[in-house]
Amino acid sequence: MRKQQRFLLLIVGLSLGLSVLIGYINPQKVFGQIPLPDDATLIARRRAEVASNFVVQPPTRPLRVVERVRRDTFGDVGLTPVSTLAQLDRLLYPSIPNSIRERVLEGSTFFTTPNRVENGFGSTSMQTRCAGCHLNAIETVPNEGLLTGVSNVSRANRTTPTNYSFVSGDTQVNGGRAPGSRLDPVDSDGSVSLSRLSIASSGELDAVNNTGRTAAFTVFGDYSASTNVFDPLNGNTNRVTGSGQNYSGFLQHVRPPNEQLKALDPTIDCKPDAIPSVSEDRNLVGFNPTTQQSSLGFRRAISEFAGPPYIGRGLIEAIPNQDIINATDPNDIRGDKSSIKTALFQCTGDCVTGQINVIPSNIPAAQQQQRQNELLATGVGRFGLRANGSEMLQFILGGMFGSLSMTNLFSPVEQVIADPTIAPYNRNCRNLIPDGPAPDQFELDVSVPFSERNFIRSTAPPEFGRNLLAVLRAKDPSRDLPGNNPAARVQRGAKLFGVDLVAFANRTIAGKMPRGGDGLDGNAINQSDRMVGCVNCHTPIQRTGLSPANGDPSLGPDAQALIDALSYRWAPLFSDINIHRGPVIDAERFSPIPRDPFLVSRAYAVGQRSGGNNFATFMTYDLMRNFASDSFTNQQATALGEQFRTPPLTGIGRVGPPFMHDARVFLSTFNRDTTPAGTVTTNSEVTNEPLVVRNVDEALLAAIELHDLPAPDDSKKSTLPGGGCPVPPGGKVVNKIGYDGSLNSSNKVVVDYGPSPENVICPPYNSPLSNTHRSEAREVMARFRSLTRDDQRAIIAFLREL
Repeated sequence: MRKQQRFLLLIVGLSLGLSVLIGYINPQKVFGQIPLPDDATLIARRRAEVASNFVVQPPTRPLRVVERVRRDTFGDVGLTPVSTLAQLDRLLYPSIPNSIRERVLEGSTFFTTPNRVENGFGSTSMQTRCAGCHLNAIETVPNEGLLTGVSNVSRANRTTPTNYSFVSGDTQVNGGRAPGSRLDPVDSDGSVSLSRLSIASSGELDAVNNTGRTAAFTVFGDYSASTNVFDPLNGNTNRVTGSGQNYSGFLQHVRPPNEQLKALDPTIDCKPDAIPSVSEDRNLVGFNPTTQQSSLGFRRAISEFAGPPYIGRGLIEAIPNQDIINATDPNDIRGDKSSIKTALFQCTGDCVTGQINVIPSNIPAAQQQQRQNELLATGVGRFGLRANGSEMLQFILGGMFGSLSMTNLFSPVEQVIADPTIAPYNRNCRNLIPDGPAPDQFELDVSVPFSERNFIRSTAPPEFGRNLLAVLRAKDPSRDLPGNNPAARVQRGAKLFGVDLVAFANRTIAGKMPRGGDGLDGNAINQSDRMVGCVNCHTPIQRTGLSPANGDPSLGPDAQALIDALSYRWAPLFSDINIHRGPVIDAERFSPIPRDPFLVSRAYAVGQRSGGNNFATFMTYDLMRNFASDSFTNQQATALGEQFRTPPLTGIGRVGPPFMHDARVFLSTFNRDTTPAGTVTTNSEVTNEPLVVRNVDEALLAAIELHDLPAPDDSKKSTLPGGGCPVPPGGKVVNKIGYDGSLNSSNKVVVDYGPSPENVICPPYNSPLSNTHRSEAREVMARFRSLTRDDQRAIIAFLREL
């Protein structure tokens, strides 16, 4: 009898495994014995959901705690493709049944598997797989509790800043250069070897004299501030000039699969995209180096953006639209109560305003009937670094198009290759695989974007750290814990952050909420004393309504399990989903090429007071303090160049650095002991002391510091090496590249901070420039800088528990 049972179990296991394999090879067959919808059903679903604009109504049922994944294994899926149920156990909501997980495997496998040219992988690309923009786990420093796997919950890696004097290249012969030619250790056959990484012999770690190294991607084009028009330089007609130029914008594709292409056709030669110089760009005719603007009113804009961790995206999708709208405070009248409020600024409230990004249609009205499969949702933006998308699928399709250059029915166009009449460097580059028009004639099946969305929707937040859990599980989480043990520090940090710990515990620990409710703030904000006020943007709790996953046929008959995991929940996201104005330095914002990286010798003092000499020094890559960038992806919507969405903080303690929208605050095992990132930081004891980023705490402190321009120097100014307002040597940075795009040019691009650079980079609090160029977080940052070093570290200890 036992032998029969074992035999039956073996047959069932083999059958299930075979069905998953067949389902991936031919998704029109089965996953886990459950038939997948046909193309017509999925197309009908897509049209219906776009018509709904993913509008979510306020919840009509009692709210529940969000499920979380075991923390110590969250995201530890290894470096190989995520193609097994065991790997999904470390990512997905625990209650999701295997019938849904088997369907999700198509999406998780596609996200993490390298693509090949013969299967449609594009001739112009940035990575071989979606996960190629999520490789930070490869560079994480040890013994910091960070995840070790590559998946949708890891984020873009960075080892150094990017040097655009080298990355830009030339449009005539050589093309551009990648900031790191080989970042991904996984090959197209799924094998893994860290020896493949381009580190030792390439010189990429020397970002002063070479390209630098990062998976952040570059967006470039020309921007007219007077008309708010961005020309992506992809051949589309410029609304100001009436003509177009195709330099293969708006994305710079720097890692084309040239070896694979040549193996199939030796006549093909695809080089990395080049960024055109100022002198050859027709929009920039009559360019004035003083105003950094052309006679037509255009200036060059180059920005970097980094793939964030996709954690809790299904919860963000289910936040009621009105809740996001209600978070805005355009006239700064809401204010906040704080026991440590400063008197440095003349804001009527807390200086934080915020707004929603309103997304228009991506297809002109006259073409919508003909191109209805390409339509995207409109309305309130909630996804993307500028909240420039109302729906998740926009970014899935954008990644397939922008990073992989692979087509499907909903995104049927290949990436453009630069026009050889103006940029002949890629005249021998072309796409090999024809596309469409029938659904099965595109490079990706109709089901793939649905499956990838289900994978991302199903990805849960990690459990909180044990010290935060100890606080939240206490009978009274707000009662001060004695001493300075780890839990007490985390509790202190949460209070300084502005969290109402009782309200937060009631909404995150099952069984804590009193039967009749607690009468406390629904966002778990301490309305009686927000203290530093980090919660003014990083809203601890968002509620969800009915998930837009409701009715999605791609989930199968057990879809309700995922819908229940996402709907009517208290979601600990720590974001208001609004866009906010960041710090601005005009010299950096308006430069046609970002300033070249440079090294500053800084003391690694770790609490060392000025005048002491017990410190080491490191040559650090100086972190730019300007956030504004006027280049946009295909949906700018109503966002301006200085505005970015509040990033959700859930999982930040497991994912780790790099931080910020462009991953500029980096921490890499490859160079933390040689040339780490560096800037300055201020607390109640010292102003602008050197900050060298060599561990996660220091990376988080740097990320917080970069929320605003540095404090102005005062009597507490640090005298340690590298202390004081971080002014570049001589008050300017002379780039290696010239306005003609040549490294040998006598007319170099200069980022000049003017006669008083310290007043530009660290403007006095009472100056007009401080009111116009400091960020919306200026009051919150002034409070943070008024804290003791220990209290600042308590906030960081709290963040590490998320």
